[in-house]
Amino acid sequence: RNKVVQELAAERSIRLLFRPSYSPNRNLIERLWGFTKRHSVYGRYHPDFASFRTAIETTLAGISTTHANTLQSLMTLKFQTFEDVSLLTA
Repeated sequence: RNKVVQELAAERSIRLLFRPSYSPNRNLIERLWGFTKRHSVYGRYHPDFASFRTAIETTLAGISTTHANTLQSLMTLKFQTFEDVSLLTA
C-alpha cells in the first residue's frame, strides 16, 4: 500500500489487489492446524491431556497416509481464484 508502489502501478496500468493484513487461510501451517483440530478435537471429549495429545499425534501421523487425499487439495498454494476474469487483464 506504499504510495510510491501505487503510483508506479498506476503509471504501468497495473491494478493492485490488496489482501487483508491477517489471512490465516493463505498460511499453510494455519490450514494444517485447522485440519488437525477438526479431526482430533472438535466434537470429541478428551478426559485428560494425554488423551488430547494422543489424538493430535494420531492425526498428524496420518498426514501422509490416512489424510493424504484430503490434504492434497487443502495444502496447495493455488488458492486464489478470480470470479471476474477482467481482473487479470485490467
